Amino acid sequence: MKKTFGILLTVILSYSCFAQNGFYLGYENGAKWDKFYYINDKGYNLEQLQLDGVFSAYIGYRLKEYTIETGFQGFYSSSPSVIYNYTTSKPSKSNSSGGSSSMDSWIIPLRFGKDFKMCKNRFFVKPELSLTTIIARNYSSKQPSGGWGENVSFPGDTTFVPTTPDSTRGYWYRPLKVNFGIETGLSIGYRFKEKADIYIKGSYHSSFSPLFYDTVTHYSATETVKGTQTFTGISILFQIGLKYYFAKQK
Repeated sequence: MKKTFGILLTVILSYSCFAQNGFYLGYENGAKWDKFYYINDKGYNLEQLQLDGVFSAYIGYRLKEYTIETGFQGFYSSSPSVIYNYTTSKPSKSNSSGGSSSMDSWIIPLRFGKDFKMCKNRFFVKPELSLTTIIARNYSSKQPSGGWGENVSFPGDTTFVPTTPDSTRGYWYRPLKVNFGIETGLSIGYRFKEKADIYIKGSYHSSFSPLFYDTVTHYSATETVKGTQTFTGISILFQIGLKYYFAKQK
């Protein structure tokens, strides 16, 4: 078995060297901004971008200027807090957030790209298009997957004393274990000695349906208002990447 694998690997690498194409490995790391949308019974709404992290590892194959890649991405996610005005029912942005591992996702892309080389093939620009499979990191069919509150008691807490009649309680839901999406991206980079690339990459990812949502209930002395905050599945990513080729690239 080992001998067969060695022969196969030798054939692949020999072909890669001859064709000046071939396989490569890559890694990316950076930040992403997730789009959240809040709306309540009073018709007030709010959009926010929540900053979180992303990392990627992948294997690809290059044929002339075209590439195809697959691997995995780790999407970390959290839900931004909403400042709720109990008098007017209007929401406003907050600098705080909360979350759990049930919000995180593994992304498996099938990515297609094309290199546009410049300056004696040292610099390149690469547009990309990906079809993605989105898998919930910690999924349970038992929902909600988590909860939170402001000025409320939790099970087992016998010492809690509310400070005002105003309070909020929320629950997180992850409706699906597997989702699908699409991503477009653009990389700009530099190629070292025809064997390795360093680049920066910006991309836009959108799932075909929302990835998770919060149901929120605001209580006051005069009324109860219900709301929903949804992660729409839209993310803006900015990453720094490294790529290593098994064969020289010309």
